[in-house]
Amino acid sequence: MTDTITSTDLGTPADVAAAVLDAIEANPDAFSMSNWCRLPGGTPLPPCVAPPSGATLCVAAWVAHLTGWTLVDADDLVQVTVHLPGGFEYQRYAYSYAHRNGERRTIANVADVALWLEPGHDLWIGSADTSLWRLREIAGR
Repeated sequence: MTDTITSTDLGTPADVAAAVLDAIEANPDAFSMSNWCRLPGGTPLPPCVAPPSGATLCVAAWVAHLTGWTLVDADDLVQVTVHLPGGFEYQRYAYSYAHRNGERRTIANVADVALWLEPGHDLWIGSADTSLWRLREIAGR
């Protein structure tokens, strides 16, 4: 049987940040800021499914995972889309990405949109402590 992760309505950045903090607290071995996501055997991780043993997700990957995106850790570079404010978008390549409804996006971009972050922030490149502190700030904790 596969463990599931349930969450409440994740309509606001505070809701998303709180859900991510709760998921990381419940799954501390599945949290690491050293990679976007590391999935054993390259098996995609669908939304609402607990990460398998040995899998790790960064803060941004937890955001994407809990907001309904499947996470993929591919062996080859795959073309993905980045959406920017104002309707602008561009293509790039990534090994790890988020996938939903036929769309492939960078994990960071999915998380930026869900947390209403402007381009240029540094939430995804900091230490685990710094990233968790910023998430707590967004969640109002």
